[in-house]
Amino acid sequence: MDQLTLYDFIKDDYIPSYDISKYKVKRIGCETAKKYIIEHHYSHGCHNSPSPCYALYDNNNLIGVLMFATPCSENVRSSIFGKEYKDNVIELHRLHILDVTPKNTESWFISQCFKLLLQDRPQTWAVISFSDTTQGHEGTIYKASNFYCCGQTGSKIFYLDKNGRLHHPRQNGVNISLEEAKKRGWTPVKRDAKNRYIMILGINKKEKREHLKLWKSKCA
Repeated sequence: MDQLTLYDFIKDDYIPSYDISKYKVKRIGCETAKKYIIEHHYSHGCHNSPSPCYALYDNNNLIGVLMFATPCSENVRSSIFGKEYKDNVIELHRLHILDVTPKNTESWFISQCFKLLLQDRPQTWAVISFSDTTQGHEGTIYKASNFYCCGQTGSKIFYLDKNGRLHHPRQNGVNISLEEAKKRGWTPVKRDAKNRYIMILGINKKEKREHLKLWKSKCA
């Protein structure tokens, strides 16, 4: 896989083109993607090993990142097609684009990333993502990108560290107790429900129809 590792976000002389035709979507190294997300995304954090990761460039300036990752819950992955196909599900884990782009850039970027995802990980049958209603995110971009809306998660207690980074209550497969969180200097914060979205994929239309049929049979 051709991965870029150069940590070069916005150059001092950058002038936005505001022109999607001039944008490029490329594979990007995990560490570069994480640095960008930590700097720009409201969560200031992400999965330890997101993969694959893609970047949006405008005249060689990195202006956006989309990272995929394995969902933290095996039950979440198994809920789509069944436990035997849990490894065919991946999460759209983080998405951020600087506010220097024209309308519809996010949906265009997502579609380009899906094309690369199917090249890099052809076993992907579905992408799951969540919109954080606590942040006022209802999932408008997912609706515009033709995801299926599949209800909500429950509200949950997360932990906020001293740097303003949110931490999931389950870390590396281990549930973090309130006592352990306090030892780490983390403050418990209640997060509202998240809207859940699903995108069904396939390397061709026939395969996509088969995956969609399987998913709907599990939802019945």
